[in-house]
Amino acid sequence: MEFIKGENDLKSSDEITAPPLNSFVLPFYLTGSPTLETPKIRGRICRLVKPVTQILNRHNYPDPINSILAEAMVVTSCLSTTFKLDGIITLQAKGDGPLTTLFCDVTNEGDLRSYAAYDEKAFKQKQFLQNDELTTLMADGYMAFTIEQSGPSKRYQGIVELSGKTVADSVTVWFKNSEQIYTELITSVKKVGDLWVAATLLIQKIADEGGVENRVPDYDIEVWNNAKMFAQTITKEELTDPKLKLEVILFRLFNELGVYIQSPRSINDRCRCNKEKVETILRSIDKDELVKLTDESDNLVVDCEFCKKRRVFSSSLRSH
Repeated sequence: MEFIKGENDLKSSDEITAPPLNSFVLPFYLTGSPTLETPKIRGRICRLVKPVTQILNRHNYPDPINSILAEAMVVTSCLSTTFKLDGIITLQAKGDGPLTTLFCDVTNEGDLRSYAAYDEKAFKQKQFLQNDELTTLMADGYMAFTIEQSGPSKRYQGIVELSGKTVADSVTVWFKNSEQIYTELITSVKKVGDLWVAATLLIQKIADEGGVENRVPDYDIEVWNNAKMFAQTITKEELTDPKLKLEVILFRLFNELGVYIQSPRSINDRCRCNKEKVETILRSIDKDELVKLTDESDNLVVDCEFCKKRRVFSSSLRSH
Protein backbone atom coordinates (compact mmCIF):
# COMPACT_ATOMS: atom_id res chain seq x y z
CA MET A 1 0.00 0.00 0.00
CA GLU A 2 1.10 3.57 -0.64
CA PHE A 3 0.38 6.24 1.97
CA ILE A 4 -0.95 9.53 0.56
CA LYS A 5 0.92 12.35 2.30
CA GLY A 6 -0.37 15.25 0.25
CA GLU A 7 -1.71 16.38 -3.11
CA ASN A 8 1.81 17.10 -4.35
CA ASP A 9 3.05 13.63 -3.48
CA LEU A 10 1.04 11.65 -6.04
CA LYS A 11 3.63 10.65 -8.62
CA SER A 12 2.02 7.28 -9.27
CA SER A 13 -1.17 8.95 -10.46
CA ASP A 14 0.60 10.33 -13.53
CA GLU A 15 1.02 6.79 -14.78
CA ILE A 16 -2.57 5.67 -14.25
CA THR A 17 -4.53 8.82 -15.02
CA ALA A 18 -4.91 10.11 -18.55
CA PRO A 19 -7.85 12.56 -18.64
CA PRO A 20 -10.44 12.52 -19.91
CA LEU A 21 -10.69 8.80 -20.76
CA ASN A 22 -9.32 7.31 -17.53
CA SER A 23 -11.35 4.30 -16.46
CA PHE A 24 -10.26 2.30 -13.44
CA VAL A 25 -11.04 1.28 -9.89
CA LEU A 26 -8.68 2.55 -7.20
CA PRO A 27 -8.76 0.53 -3.94
CA PHE A 28 -7.84 2.31 -0.71
CA TYR A 29 -7.87 1.83 3.05
CA LEU A 30 -8.37 4.18 6.00
CA THR A 31 -6.55 3.53 9.27
CA GLY A 32 -8.19 6.18 11.41
CA SER A 33 -5.09 8.39 11.67
CA PRO A 34 -1.99 9.24 9.58
CA THR A 35 0.08 7.75 12.43
CA LEU A 36 -1.61 4.35 12.25
CA GLU A 37 -1.23 1.52 9.70
CA THR A 38 -3.89 -1.05 10.59
CA PRO A 39 -6.86 -0.75 8.16
CA LYS A 40 -10.18 0.07 9.77
CA ILE A 41 -12.14 0.92 6.63
CA ARG A 42 -11.78 -0.35 3.10
CA GLY A 43 -12.80 1.75 0.16
CA ARG A 44 -13.02 1.89 -3.59
CA ILE A 45 -13.29 4.91 -5.85
CA CYS A 46 -14.05 4.39 -9.51
CA ARG A 47 -14.61 6.62 -12.50
CA LEU A 48 -15.48 5.22 -15.93
CA VAL A 49 -15.50 7.21 -19.15
CA LYS A 50 -14.39 5.35 -22.27
CA PRO A 51 -15.99 1.92 -21.65
CA VAL A 52 -19.30 3.41 -20.51
CA THR A 53 -19.42 5.80 -23.46
CA GLN A 54 -18.61 3.04 -25.95
CA ILE A 55 -21.23 0.66 -24.56
CA LEU A 56 -24.01 3.26 -24.38
CA ASN A 57 -23.27 4.64 -27.85
CA ARG A 58 -23.41 1.12 -29.26
CA HIS A 59 -26.92 0.54 -27.89
CA ASN A 60 -28.45 3.98 -28.40
CA TYR A 61 -30.84 3.81 -25.44
CA PRO A 62 -32.97 6.74 -24.22
CA ASP A 63 -30.97 8.93 -21.83
CA PRO A 64 -32.82 7.86 -18.64
CA ILE A 65 -31.76 4.26 -19.35
CA ASN A 66 -28.25 5.40 -20.22
CA SER A 67 -28.00 7.08 -16.83
CA ILE A 68 -29.21 4.05 -14.84
CA LEU A 69 -27.14 1.57 -16.85
CA ALA A 70 -24.02 3.73 -16.50
CA GLU A 71 -24.51 3.72 -12.72
CA ALA A 72 -24.96 -0.06 -12.74
CA MET A 73 -21.74 -0.45 -14.72
CA VAL A 74 -19.63 1.67 -12.38
CA VAL A 75 -21.08 0.01 -9.27
CA THR A 76 -20.43 -3.49 -10.65
CA SER A 77 -16.90 -2.48 -11.64
CA CYS A 78 -16.33 -1.20 -8.11
CA LEU A 79 -17.69 -4.41 -6.56
CA SER A 80 -15.49 -6.54 -8.80
CA THR A 81 -12.48 -5.45 -6.73
CA THR A 82 -14.24 -5.71 -3.36
CA PHE A 83 -14.64 -9.49 -3.31
CA LYS A 84 -11.84 -12.01 -3.66
CA LEU A 85 -12.81 -12.59 -7.25
CA ASP A 86 -11.24 -15.02 -9.68
CA GLY A 87 -14.08 -15.12 -12.15
CA ILE A 88 -17.09 -12.93 -12.91
CA ILE A 89 -19.41 -10.71 -10.87
CA THR A 90 -22.84 -9.94 -12.30
CA LEU A 91 -25.45 -7.35 -11.38
CA GLN A 92 -28.88 -8.02 -12.85
CA ALA A 93 -32.13 -6.21 -12.16
CA LYS A 94 -35.60 -7.25 -13.32
CA GLY A 95 -38.75 -5.15 -13.02
CA ASP A 96 -42.28 -4.87 -14.33
CA GLY A 97 -41.99 -1.22 -15.39
CA PRO A 98 -41.07 0.16 -18.82
CA LEU A 99 -37.42 -0.67 -18.08
CA THR A 100 -37.55 -4.44 -17.66
CA THR A 101 -33.89 -5.51 -17.43
CA LEU A 102 -30.50 -4.16 -16.40
CA PHE A 103 -27.50 -6.44 -16.82
CA CYS A 104 -23.78 -5.95 -16.45
CA ASP A 105 -20.88 -8.15 -15.50
CA VAL A 106 -17.16 -7.66 -14.93
CA THR A 107 -14.37 -10.24 -14.92
CA ASN A 108 -11.45 -10.30 -12.51
CA GLU A 109 -9.39 -8.87 -15.39
CA GLY A 110 -11.64 -5.81 -15.64
CA ASP A 111 -13.57 -6.77 -18.79
CA LEU A 112 -16.97 -5.07 -18.70
CA ARG A 113 -20.11 -5.73 -20.72
CA SER A 114 -23.68 -4.51 -20.26
CA TYR A 115 -27.13 -4.11 -21.79
CA ALA A 116 -30.72 -3.15 -20.95
CA ALA A 117 -34.15 -4.26 -22.16
CA TYR A 118 -37.11 -1.89 -22.24
CA ASP A 119 -40.53 -1.14 -23.71
CA GLU A 120 -39.84 1.22 -26.62
CA LYS A 121 -43.47 2.38 -26.82
CA ALA A 122 -43.53 3.33 -23.15
CA PHE A 123 -40.40 5.43 -23.51
CA LYS A 124 -42.06 7.58 -26.10
CA GLN A 125 -44.14 9.00 -23.26
CA LYS A 126 -42.85 12.24 -21.80
CA GLN A 127 -43.09 11.06 -18.17
CA PHE A 128 -40.44 8.36 -18.69
CA LEU A 129 -38.12 10.41 -20.88
CA GLN A 130 -37.75 12.95 -18.08
CA ASN A 131 -37.23 10.55 -15.17
CA ASP A 132 -34.20 8.39 -14.37
CA GLU A 133 -35.24 7.06 -10.97
CA LEU A 134 -34.75 3.32 -10.71
CA THR A 135 -38.02 2.34 -9.05
CA THR A 136 -40.03 4.68 -11.28
CA LEU A 137 -38.70 3.06 -14.46
CA MET A 138 -38.49 -0.53 -13.21
CA ALA A 139 -41.38 -0.44 -10.70
CA ASP A 140 -41.56 -3.64 -8.61
CA GLY A 141 -38.77 -6.13 -9.05
CA TYR A 142 -35.48 -7.41 -7.72
CA MET A 143 -31.75 -7.00 -8.07
CA ALA A 144 -29.50 -10.06 -8.07
CA PHE A 145 -25.76 -10.20 -7.47
CA THR A 146 -23.95 -13.29 -8.72
CA ILE A 147 -20.32 -14.18 -8.11
CA GLU A 148 -19.00 -17.03 -10.23
CA GLN A 149 -15.52 -18.16 -9.29
CA SER A 150 -13.30 -20.16 -11.60
CA GLY A 151 -13.70 -23.86 -10.94
CA PRO A 152 -16.68 -26.19 -10.48
CA SER A 153 -19.67 -25.35 -8.26
CA LYS A 154 -18.26 -22.07 -6.98
CA ARG A 155 -21.24 -19.75 -7.28
CA TYR A 156 -22.82 -17.27 -4.88
CA GLN A 157 -25.99 -15.27 -5.43
CA GLY A 158 -27.68 -12.60 -3.35
CA ILE A 159 -31.09 -11.09 -4.14
CA VAL A 160 -32.75 -7.93 -2.84
CA GLU A 161 -35.98 -6.12 -3.74
CA LEU A 162 -35.59 -2.97 -5.81
CA SER A 163 -35.69 0.05 -3.53
CA GLY A 164 -34.79 3.72 -3.59
CA LYS A 165 -34.14 6.03 -6.49
CA THR A 166 -30.77 4.67 -7.62
CA VAL A 167 -28.87 1.45 -8.21
CA ALA A 168 -26.70 2.41 -5.23
CA ASP A 169 -29.76 2.42 -2.95
CA SER A 170 -30.56 -1.22 -3.72
CA VAL A 171 -26.90 -2.26 -3.43
CA THR A 172 -26.63 -0.60 -0.03
CA VAL A 173 -29.71 -2.48 1.19
CA TRP A 174 -28.15 -5.73 -0.03
CA PHE A 175 -24.96 -5.10 1.95
CA LYS A 176 -26.98 -4.20 5.03
CA ASN A 177 -29.29 -7.22 4.90
CA SER A 178 -27.09 -9.93 3.44
CA GLU A 179 -23.51 -9.03 4.27
CA GLN A 180 -24.25 -7.08 7.48
CA ILE A 181 -21.47 -4.61 6.75
CA TYR A 182 -21.58 -0.87 7.38
CA THR A 183 -21.59 0.53 3.84
CA GLU A 184 -21.74 3.97 2.26
CA LEU A 185 -22.04 4.12 -1.54
CA ILE A 186 -22.13 7.42 -3.41
CA THR A 187 -22.64 7.46 -7.18
CA SER A 188 -22.94 10.05 -9.90
CA VAL A 189 -23.51 9.97 -13.67
CA LYS A 190 -23.06 12.90 -16.02
CA LYS A 191 -22.93 13.48 -19.75
CA VAL A 192 -20.07 15.76 -20.74
CA GLY A 193 -20.32 16.63 -24.41
CA ASP A 194 -20.21 13.32 -26.27
CA LEU A 195 -18.85 11.43 -23.25
CA TRP A 196 -20.67 9.66 -20.46
CA VAL A 197 -18.95 9.78 -17.07
CA ALA A 198 -19.97 7.42 -14.27
CA ALA A 199 -18.31 7.47 -10.86
CA THR A 200 -18.71 5.92 -7.44
CA LEU A 201 -17.17 6.13 -3.98
CA LEU A 202 -17.56 3.12 -1.70
CA ILE A 203 -16.47 2.81 1.94
CA GLN A 204 -17.08 -0.16 4.23
CA LYS A 205 -16.16 -0.77 7.81
CA ILE A 206 -13.91 -3.81 8.01
CA ALA A 207 -15.87 -6.37 9.99
CA ASP A 208 -14.59 -7.78 13.24
CA GLU A 209 -14.20 -11.52 13.59
CA GLY A 210 -17.53 -13.18 12.95
CA GLY A 211 -18.52 -10.60 10.35
CA VAL A 212 -21.59 -9.27 12.19
CA GLU A 213 -21.54 -5.65 13.30
CA ASN A 214 -23.48 -6.02 16.56
CA ARG A 215 -20.69 -5.11 18.95
CA VAL A 216 -18.15 -2.63 17.67
CA PRO A 217 -15.44 -0.83 19.69
CA ASP A 218 -16.20 2.86 20.29
CA TYR A 219 -13.03 3.94 18.47
CA ASP A 220 -14.01 1.99 15.35
CA ILE A 221 -17.48 3.54 15.41
CA GLU A 222 -15.93 7.00 15.66
CA VAL A 223 -13.64 6.31 12.71
CA TRP A 224 -16.57 4.99 10.70
CA ASN A 225 -18.81 7.97 11.51
CA ASN A 226 -16.03 10.40 10.54
CA ALA A 227 -15.31 8.56 7.29
CA LYS A 228 -19.00 8.54 6.39
CA MET A 229 -19.34 12.24 7.21
CA PHE A 230 -16.26 13.11 5.10
CA ALA A 231 -17.45 10.93 2.20
CA GLN A 232 -20.79 12.71 2.09
CA THR A 233 -19.06 16.05 1.46
CA ILE A 234 -18.01 14.93 -2.04
CA THR A 235 -19.94 16.79 -4.74
CA LYS A 236 -21.34 15.23 -7.90
CA GLU A 237 -19.19 17.63 -9.91
CA GLU A 238 -15.97 16.51 -8.20
CA LEU A 239 -16.78 12.84 -8.54
CA THR A 240 -17.51 13.08 -12.28
CA ASP A 241 -14.76 15.55 -13.23
CA PRO A 242 -12.45 13.49 -15.52
CA LYS A 243 -9.60 15.95 -14.94
CA LEU A 244 -9.66 15.63 -11.16
CA LYS A 245 -7.44 12.73 -10.14
CA LEU A 246 -9.02 10.13 -7.91
CA GLU A 247 -6.05 10.20 -5.54
CA VAL A 248 -6.52 13.94 -5.03
CA ILE A 249 -10.18 13.35 -4.15
CA LEU A 250 -9.18 10.73 -1.58
CA PHE A 251 -6.62 13.02 0.02
CA ARG A 252 -9.05 15.92 0.22
CA LEU A 253 -11.73 13.73 1.80
CA PHE A 254 -9.79 11.45 4.12
CA ASN A 255 -6.30 12.84 4.86
CA GLU A 256 -7.18 13.13 8.56
CA LEU A 257 -7.98 9.40 8.66
CA GLY A 258 -4.76 8.04 7.16
CA VAL A 259 -5.53 7.07 3.57
CA TYR A 260 -3.52 4.36 1.81
CA ILE A 261 -3.99 3.50 -1.86
CA GLN A 262 -3.36 0.25 -3.70
CA SER A 263 -2.75 -0.61 -7.34
CA PRO A 264 -5.61 0.39 -9.66
CA ARG A 265 -7.52 -2.01 -11.89
CA SER A 266 -8.35 -0.83 -15.40
CA ILE A 267 -11.89 -1.38 -16.66
CA ASN A 268 -12.34 -2.08 -20.37
CA ASP A 269 -15.23 -2.49 -22.78
CA ARG A 270 -14.58 -6.07 -23.86
CA CYS A 271 -17.17 -8.69 -24.82
CA ARG A 272 -16.45 -12.38 -24.30
CA CYS A 273 -18.47 -13.72 -27.22
CA ASN A 274 -16.79 -15.60 -30.09
CA LYS A 275 -17.74 -17.76 -33.05
CA GLU A 276 -16.90 -21.02 -31.29
CA LYS A 277 -19.15 -20.28 -28.32
CA VAL A 278 -22.07 -19.32 -30.54
CA GLU A 279 -21.64 -22.40 -32.69
CA THR A 280 -21.56 -24.65 -29.62
CA ILE A 281 -24.87 -23.19 -28.43
CA LEU A 282 -26.48 -23.65 -31.84
CA ARG A 283 -25.34 -27.25 -32.06
CA SER A 284 -26.99 -27.96 -28.72
CA ILE A 285 -30.41 -27.03 -30.17
CA ASP A 286 -32.57 -29.76 -31.67
CA LYS A 287 -32.28 -29.79 -35.48
CA ASP A 288 -36.04 -29.46 -35.98
CA GLU A 289 -36.07 -26.39 -33.73
CA LEU A 290 -32.99 -25.00 -35.43
CA VAL A 291 -34.74 -25.02 -38.81
CA LYS A 292 -37.45 -22.76 -37.39
CA LEU A 293 -34.78 -20.18 -36.54
CA THR A 294 -33.40 -19.79 -40.07
CA ASP A 295 -34.16 -16.75 -42.23
CA GLU A 296 -35.41 -16.64 -45.82
CA SER A 297 -31.88 -17.44 -47.05
CA ASP A 298 -31.71 -20.55 -44.86
CA ASN A 299 -29.20 -18.83 -42.59
CA LEU A 300 -28.96 -18.59 -38.83
CA VAL A 301 -28.33 -14.98 -37.82
CA VAL A 302 -27.05 -14.38 -34.30
CA ASP A 303 -26.59 -10.91 -32.81
CA CYS A 304 -24.67 -10.49 -29.56
CA GLU A 305 -26.77 -8.44 -27.15
CA PHE A 306 -23.61 -6.97 -25.61
CA CYS A 307 -21.27 -5.99 -28.42
CA LYS A 308 -23.88 -6.04 -31.22
CA LYS A 309 -21.63 -8.16 -33.43
CA ARG A 310 -23.60 -10.18 -35.98
CA ARG A 311 -22.63 -13.72 -36.96
CA VAL A 312 -24.26 -15.61 -39.80
CA PHE A 313 -24.29 -19.41 -40.04
CA SER A 314 -25.78 -21.63 -42.70
CA SER A 315 -28.33 -24.19 -41.50
CA SER A 316 -25.50 -26.72 -41.63
CA LEU A 317 -23.68 -24.49 -39.08
CA ARG A 318 -20.94 -23.28 -41.35
CA SER A 319 -20.16 -19.66 -40.57
CA HIS A 320 -20.19 -17.11 -43.40
